Amino acid sequence: MTIQEQLIDKSKEAFVLAIEIYNKPSIKYRLEGFSFFICNAWELMLRLIS
Repeated sequence: MTIQEQLIDKSKEAFVLAIEIYNKPSIKYRLEGFSFFICNAWELMLRLIS
């Protein structure tokens, strides 16, 4: 598995985790958790370009 494929997989996982955290009403800091993981997903995708 190449580095690009690993970055894509990690980006997808971070994106899915962000959505899952946002959709769970029982988590107190869900907006903060969502923000962290969605930014992480974008960062991983942007690393593919450079």
